[in-house]
Amino acid sequence: MSAKRRLLIGLALAAASLGAAELGVRLFVLPNEKLVWRPLPPFTGQQTEEQQAWLARQSGDDASASAYGRFDPVLGWSQRPSSASPDGAVHIDARGRRSAHAYPEPTSEGTRRVVVCGDSFTFGEEVSDADTWAARLEIALPRCEVWNYGVGGYGTDQALMRVQREVEGPAEVLLVGLLLENIGRNVNRYRPLWYPSALPAVKPRYVPSAVGLELVPQPFATRAEFLAAVRDGTVIERCAEHEHWSDSFVPAPLAWSAIARLFAARSAYRARDIEILWADTEGEPFRTTLALLEAFRGAAQGLGARRWGVLVFPSREDLAARLELGAPYWQALLTALDAREIEHLDLSDALVEAARAEGGVTQLYRSSHYSPHGNEVVAEAVRAWLAPRLDDGG
Repeated sequence: MSAKRRLLIGLALAAASLGAAELGVRLFVLPNEKLVWRPLPPFTGQQTEEQQAWLARQSGDDASASAYGRFDPVLGWSQRPSSASPDGAVHIDARGRRSAHAYPEPTSEGTRRVVVCGDSFTFGEEVSDADTWAARLEIALPRCEVWNYGVGGYGTDQALMRVQREVEGPAEVLLVGLLLENIGRNVNRYRPLWYPSALPAVKPRYVPSAVGLELVPQPFATRAEFLAAVRDGTVIERCAEHEHWSDSFVPAPLAWSAIARLFAARSAYRARDIEILWADTEGEPFRTTLALLEAFRGAAQGLGARRWGVLVFPSREDLAARLELGAPYWQALLTALDAREIEHLDLSDALVEAARAEGGVTQLYRSSHYSPHGNEVVAEAVRAWLAPRLDDGG
């Protein structure tokens, strides 16, 4: 057999093998997300069964939205004032704060206001109103009202914008909840591009510049307009400006290939690795997050707050990593906050102590958020850290 014939046979066998592999991936891997555990790039928000089912349920108004959530043309989404969850575990008051009771208007003389903002770890996802750390803190601090402006899924940018838009002073203290995962949200505009399994949601973001933070608004005026863009796929194009997570890692000539998507997933998810993001102090996610936290200084001044600070929340995975490593992988964040003289409390310290005493993290979390016990540990840590700052008169 000639060398040329052997070469042609080899190429034909290689092509057949690649074709079989491509067919196998298309038939057995792509239709079943459980085989790969997570969506493959490019990410669209219409890949998982949950995303597709969510989209099928939606109408142009808020009828299919959360009982206490709603579309917001500025923030992307927010709380629905004077609402509650069907099971009665969550109540939102007339100002959009999470609370099972009404606050007197105006605030009683001698009462001090503590405003807390952030995402679902501030809001208190997975527990009832009374079991959130903010509600427990309110009981533990004498003559204090703790106004909970947390919203599930928020980036630090949305939390800042909500405080600026909705919170009225005076306030004694402003506390900013920072889940470590927020570093990726803060450079994101279309939620599934950062967290590929997330349900479709759109948000604004800030871009650091030589003159400060510049706002890139979310582009949809109505919920109906947003849903239409998700359905026809134009949402990604509409949010493309300054979307950090736009790279699909799939080479254009191989965009047709399921195998290429499978291999691209490794790079795509590595780019979203939170530990790597916090270690890259020159990266856009780190720099943007620090700039946003610094911007709360002005927000606190606008409220007349004598004190403000950052509460660093670890997820279940973050706490497990801290227990294993002994030191926080997010030390660069803590060092940067110190350098900027931003007061902060790393809540992993208290949670690690509790986890070691109780033989692990199980009692501190429910599915992905703090359990009632975890909220109790957080509330006590915040109380111990905050009480001297409330009483020092400075």
